[in-house]
Amino acid sequence: MARHLDMDLLRALVATAEAASFSLAATRLGRTQSAISLQIKRLEEQVGKPLLVRSQGRLEGVTEEGLLLLDYARRILCLNDEAIGCFSEADLAGSLRVGLAEEVMERDLGSVVAEFHSAYPRVKLALECDLSARLAARVEAGELDMALIKRIGERPTAAGRTLWREPMVWAGGAHSSAVAERPLPLALFHEGCIFRVVAQAALTQAGIPWRLAFAGHSHTGIRHVLRAGLAVSPLPLSLLGDGLQRHTEGLPPLPEVEWVALTGASGEWPAVQRLIAMFEARLWQPLPWPGGGLPRVAA
Repeated sequence: MARHLDMDLLRALVATAEAASFSLAATRLGRTQSAISLQIKRLEEQVGKPLLVRSQGRLEGVTEEGLLLLDYARRILCLNDEAIGCFSEADLAGSLRVGLAEEVMERDLGSVVAEFHSAYPRVKLALECDLSARLAARVEAGELDMALIKRIGERPTAAGRTLWREPMVWAGGAHSSAVAERPLPLALFHEGCIFRVVAQAALTQAGIPWRLAFAGHSHTGIRHVLRAGLAVSPLPLSLLGDGLQRHTEGLPPLPEVEWVALTGASGEWPAVQRLIAMFEARLWQPLPWPGGGLPRVAA
């Protein structure tokens, strides 16, 4: 067995295990699928053990040895990246104004902030949560250095980098009968939310009457209403938490939603790019509840 583990091979293992797909891991790392497969094979040769379970060329899971190495790989890569960041960019200082869509706050924001602070201890984050349209306007006006927003349909004029794409679904309580009610009871954000606009348009086009059963400012409130069986709501697939399920029968399909990073004049600042990369890594990690499924990423 080799005495030194190749860092690039470890990154390939982590990306493949988290994405549960060679092709998605290749997209994430900016490589070809064959290159990722070759890297995994080389790592297996280094440790002398199979790390992934394959069936007819498809990834089925991670072996016991793979899970063991995966834990070490994450820690090794974290320490490596932290060390590189300290020596190459630790002298960066200042403030970074960041806008976040409400849904991003659900993706374990604390771990991202802690990782960023470790890499850039002298950069102070100023976080704001608002509707995506307002955040995009504030980036364009120079009031925010970057924003992570949700986007559906035609692209706006503001430039942006797509980090993640996934289905939007009708969500309701696991044992709720609200989906069969007419008018359909909806739990939505207040006016201005793109999810609200899209959901209402889809129901109107399908000829399904609806009523507003709950209007709020946070997903926490909406999920409480859904679990109580009082309504259904349009949510990204990855945010189907415990006690919720996807409903399809009798409801119109919804478009995909994409998470986009917008940057202002300071977009090339290394700290900005590093924070975007941290959010992207968090978006790729499956959430610990049913519905935190595999992503569909932009081409």
